Amino acid sequence: MSSTGPGSRAAAARPTLNDVGRLAGVSAQTVSRFLTGASYVGADAGKRIQQAIDALGYRPNRLARGLQNGRSDIVGVLTSAPLNYGAAETLAGLSAGAHAADVTLITGHLDVDHPQRTDAARILERFLSMRVDGIVVSARVDGLESLLQQTVRNEVPVVAITGRPVPGTGTAGADSYLAGRLVMEHLLTLGHQRVAFLAGPRESAESQERERAYYDAMAAGGGQLLPVMVGGGWTGDAGYEAGLKADFQSFTAVFAADDELALGFSAAARSRGYTAPRDFSLAGIDDMPEARYFAPPLTTARLDFAALGRRAFDAIREVVRTGRAGEHVIVSPDLIVRESTSEPMTRRAM
Repeated sequence: MSSTGPGSRAAAARPTLNDVGRLAGVSAQTVSRFLTGASYVGADAGKRIQQAIDALGYRPNRLARGLQNGRSDIVGVLTSAPLNYGAAETLAGLSAGAHAADVTLITGHLDVDHPQRTDAARILERFLSMRVDGIVVSARVDGLESLLQQTVRNEVPVVAITGRPVPGTGTAGADSYLAGRLVMEHLLTLGHQRVAFLAGPRESAESQERERAYYDAMAAGGGQLLPVMVGGGWTGDAGYEAGLKADFQSFTAVFAADDELALGFSAAARSRGYTAPRDFSLAGIDDMPEARYFAPPLTTARLDFAALGRRAFDAIREVVRTGRAGEHVIVSPDLIVRESTSEPMTRRAM
């Protein structure tokens, strides 16, 4: 029995290339050349074709076009929770790059409450079944290199958004180490010798690189190393918990691995009667939009995550286009000095 519902009537009435060609007075092949730009179509014919497209409400069949040119114009993006400032801005940059290139992004989001490796493999398989041109991995997954080898198996190009190179895979990352050095050198230049580091997730490559910058800068500047304060996450809550436990007599400055940690730490400090920069200096990394409105406004290293997303998209498109192995793309930071940092109290008293 045939269907006669509204959906089937709409599908039957959908205009085709032949319909556009008849209305424009050209062949369907000419319409196809106009849409794909595969060869020159005269200005007059092109104008008539566009008018016919507008009049009929014709929409090109992207799937069919993909079968013809061997590409789907679809890129898969694997993300993970939580979508904090950096992750959200990176995704926005990826979306902007895709929009400019007329490419569709499909996203698969990992829930941190479930086994990530199993879910990540399932999402990657789904991307491959949809014939994506490439995959961008913007998620923290244990054993990423082996997972890609087992699941993707060089079927499509992959770019991983990470601060460290992944053998055999194109990568894009913000320079977390340089961001950490910029913050630490600023604090040391102000005269702080007892600087405490407030870490993010211990398994995070970004937090590890910022911690490495802390140790290297303290060694170069002759500072007194202090036990690392472990936030355990990239959140204000994690920073607040660390601030409640902190020994404020042991340091004159705190370098937080990101701005949200710094925000939470500052709130905990105020609850205990300490404020920056009167009692200690405080600096973070990211320059999230709210950082300028912290009390006091936060000194931080700005990382342009939207630019990182755009660079990552450009990288995957380049590998798709050329077939050449991807390189490691780096986005560099800038130091933004605000009121949360100053000379140590002892130096101000001199």
